[in-house]
Amino acid sequence: MRVVFLGVSHWHAPLYYRPAARLAGVRIVGVSDPDASVAERVGRELGAPSFVDDHALLDRTRPEFAFAFGRHCDMAGIATALIDARVPCLIEKPAGLNAAQVAGLRDHARRRGVLVGTGFNFRVSDWYTRLRTLTADDPASLASFRFISGPPQRYHELGCSWMLDPALAGGGSTINLAGHLIDLFRSFTAGEPTVVHALLSRATWGLPIEDHSVVALRSERAAGTVETGYAFPGELGRFDLHFSLRTARHYLVVRADDVVEITDAASGQREVLRTPTSNLPWYPAFVAESLQRAQRGLPPLADLDDLLAAMRVIDAAYAAAHDGGPTLHVAAQPG
Repeated sequence: MRVVFLGVSHWHAPLYYRPAARLAGVRIVGVSDPDASVAERVGRELGAPSFVDDHALLDRTRPEFAFAFGRHCDMAGIATALIDARVPCLIEKPAGLNAAQVAGLRDHARRRGVLVGTGFNFRVSDWYTRLRTLTADDPASLASFRFISGPPQRYHELGCSWMLDPALAGGGSTINLAGHLIDLFRSFTAGEPTVVHALLSRATWGLPIEDHSVVALRSERAAGTVETGYAFPGELGRFDLHFSLRTARHYLVVRADDVVEITDAASGQREVLRTPTSNLPWYPAFVAESLQRAQRGLPPLADLDDLLAAMRVIDAAYAAAHDGGPTLHVAAQPG
């Protein structure tokens, strides 16, 4: 299978191209990036020709599948070029600056008959599979998700300083991280969020993008929160991660220490599943699954409909935070 990678200066790109390079039957035939030095470096690592122009890459390599990355402001254009060329692909979330851009991509892909996936890779984890089974006929009524990543300085270190410019990134931790968690809310509650409240803060770092957000969601049968931020002081790849779900029959906790606890609500008996809970260890499986599905002509694990549903909530969160909503002041109590 002939595979290409676009926008390889993105910090997610190595999480995809390194496992892809190890797969039997996969031949990486080209990489591209606007930064020629990065494209050349990655091309040397993979033994593939490098390009600074995506259209030249597609014309010269004739790929059968593409993994696409880039600045959020450029993603819609990158994905459009792939759809125009009828190349099945996976575009990293958020695939654009807002839901309108993602909706345009979804509609364009439908018209052209091109399968386009996105990077909700929690979906290949074994704990996700187990929780999907448990919630299939017993959906969660309470779903709370917390994903606090490292400080924003890491984006300078990774050569992606554009992530700290809202004009280029669309925002901060909300547009970057919340999509994963909104997708989990939709999966485990079997419902679409219809009411969104949001609190966004720049208090920790004082940058133009938010470094912390709390988004409250309510659907017809469930309520919950999605919390994201850039504050955890651990090394790259470690997070403050904690997910909690309540169903009629279970209380489910996904912990950052690679522990999933499943407690039976009736008996109180607890089952402990020890498994990687962060999404980072699951990229190799996600890459392999994505390519296998493409080779068989099957729909991707998560498609542009799934991404669009998450982006609509993210747009609503930014709008709610911007509008301010009602502010209630708590009176000081004597004594």
